[in-house]
Amino acid sequence: MEETRIIGFADAEEVHVPSLPKGSALLDGKFRIDRQIGSGGFGITYLAKDIYLERAVVIKECFPEAFCFRFGNEVRVGSPKHEVQYRKSVDMFMREARSIAKMRHPNIVTVHQVFEENETAYMVLDLIDGRDLADIIESEDTELKPDQVHEILVKVLDAVDLVHRNDLLHRDISPDNILLDKWGSPALIDFGAAREDASQKGNAVSTMLIVKDGYSPHEFYISGAKQGPCSDLYALGASIFHLISGEAPPDSQRRVAKLTNNDADPLQPLQGRFPQYEPAFLEAIDTAMRVPPKDRIQSAKAWLALIEQDRKKVNVVKIPEPKNISKTLSELIEETNKHVFDAPLVKQEVAPKPAPASKAQSFKPEWAEEFNRETLEAAQQQREEKRAAAVAARLAEFAPNKEVETSARERPDGPQSRPPKKGTFRRDKG
Repeated sequence: MEETRIIGFADAEEVHVPSLPKGSALLDGKFRIDRQIGSGGFGITYLAKDIYLERAVVIKECFPEAFCFRFGNEVRVGSPKHEVQYRKSVDMFMREARSIAKMRHPNIVTVHQVFEENETAYMVLDLIDGRDLADIIESEDTELKPDQVHEILVKVLDAVDLVHRNDLLHRDISPDNILLDKWGSPALIDFGAAREDASQKGNAVSTMLIVKDGYSPHEFYISGAKQGPCSDLYALGASIFHLISGEAPPDSQRRVAKLTNNDADPLQPLQGRFPQYEPAFLEAIDTAMRVPPKDRIQSAKAWLALIEQDRKKVNVVKIPEPKNISKTLSELIEETNKHVFDAPLVKQEVAPKPAPASKAQSFKPEWAEEFNRETLEAAQQQREEKRAAAVAARLAEFAPNKEVETSARERPDGPQSRPPKKGTFRRDKG
């Protein structure tokens, strides 16, 4: 995998870049360096520990290796004529770290802190537990499915769109700067080469040329060339190209030289070579990687629209027309009736009657019949007694007094001894 490098300093010496030694303390002991985990033309990346919060973090050190060296823990400039450029680089590193910290996006690494120390600048970022695309490409036992590649590209495009809307260019998008976490979600990392004023297409973004062969568009190689969002999209397209094809894209400078000489472009398009992917998906990647900037996709939002538009297409299935539809409704009814009435009647089968039981089967002794009859009579008598008792109990509830009056026939003095009711007259006989 090609590393990010700085060009344009012909007199810069090739020197070994020593990293901070293990155990080095930063920001008054708040952070402690564990080990170096990466380096590029613009900086060195460390795995470190946040002593106060007791968690692992990533620390990026601003270290333009083309004209810097380390003296102890401090960063020094090798030549006085590069001093101004170096100070601008540190200031820009600080501003961009603050800008990135303001961008909240699930697919952009989070910057927690930025500070100056050792005559340079540092930014503290989240540690993402995962693998970068470069590792996945080089791994023989890992292959991403087309749906996974589609999801990665969509999420990174959404992140890049936010970067560009904040007037920034990443300028170092490549497989080793797209990290997949353990759930397979991508994160765009390493903004060390980022530059401001992405919307100022006519501006020479920086006199310091930071490139990565195979992924950087040709305008990154030319001092004062126009750079814009489509420059980042070229690098993203080249990264996905490598992921799908398994082959690193040819250097954009070589492509320019071939096309200038009217030779064939050494880049073989993706479209038509990978049938497992949607043709429009591959075509958009090829378009993003065109050599002339004006022929590329101009914004991440436009690229996303192309992908979504392709996904929303509905495949229309043509239903063949019936060969004969000339029959009228009355003809169809007539044919149906003829079929019903002309059909032969089906004789309904009658289930056979059960054979009469034999004498041996129907024989019952006399005592059994008598026992059954007595049992039924006793049960009937019990039901009648219960019913009478229930009626009596019901009548007692509606009586004027709770006590049941004795009938006149049961009184010892007969009906004459009953006192007359109030308000009535009694006429004695005799």
